[in-house]
Parts: sequence; C-alpha cells; structure tokens
Amino acid sequence: MPIDDQSEPPAPSEPPGKPSNAPIADMRNAFPREKPQPEVDRARTRSFIDGKIEMIRSDPNMTEAEKRRALDEILRVLRGGE
Repeated sequence: MPIDDQSEPPAPSEPPGKPSNAPIADMRNAFPREKPQPEVDRARTRSFIDGKIEMIRSDPNMTEAEKRRALDEILRVLRGGE
C-alpha cells in the first residue's frame, strides 16, 4: 500500500541553548515525605545519582576543577547541607 503523504516536513528544531549558571535550589524539605521511602525507591534514587556522578566525571567539556566543584556540591546536598 503506497503512502501518499503530501504534508510539509517538520520544521528543524533549534540547537540547544547555552548552559546556565543559575543556582539550583534543594526543595526536598519543602515537600516532606508522609511515609518512609521504600527500599526499591532508594535503590532507584541511588542508581540515578550514580549516573549523574558518572556523567560529570566523564564530561569532556568540563575542566577537572569544574568536575570537582560539581561533585563536591552533589555530596554536600546528599549529606544534608544546603
């Protein structure tokens, strides 16, 4: 069965914007949990965080100093610091 689609092709998407230096607020305390986090959620959360840490470590566009600052920030927030 032939396809006779005469519609216009989609418009090209725009390139991604420049990285932002805007601060990221930790809003976890504004939305406290009503129940303890299930073990499976903790494992998924840890896996997600580990992925972000690896993404920072392997980013070819970041300097070693930038990577260190980013990793220090993640660890500070994970330890409950603001």
